[in-house]
Amino acid sequence: MRKPLVLLLALLSISAIAVAAAIAAPSRPTAATHSRVAVSAPKAAAPVARVAAAVKVVMRDPGCHWFAVGGKFKTKLAVTGAAKLSNFDEAALKIKGAHSVKRVNVGRTVALGRGAYTITMVDQPSDDNTLHLTVR
Repeated sequence: MRKPLVLLLALLSISAIAVAAAIAAPSRPTAATHSRVAVSAPKAAAPVARVAAAVKVVMRDPGCHWFAVGGKFKTKLAVTGAAKLSNFDEAALKIKGAHSVKRVNVGRTVALGRGAYTITMVDQPSDDNTLHLTVR
């Protein structure tokens, strides 16, 4: 009776060691490292092309023209990167920047770089909105 008890105790000890080793092992297998493998420099990330932010100016009463942003209408807007302004208003727009004045006809698009812009309608009545666009 003593011999089977010793065998059982030895078997339980071996299985406890195997379970402890399995718990202590990392969950992910690691790749084997070789002493002669050359270490390469990490690759530089590819440059990301920025897409110009689409800015829509639309006709809506009261106030005549507004920025259409995500189903809401605003008179002030700030975007990051270049902006592509589209005119869906009822008349041409006058865009005043720091160094230039641009005119955008109905249905046309203009690209705008960094700066602060004031947007009004050509021959605008005094009660219409004046839009302010900041391109960062």
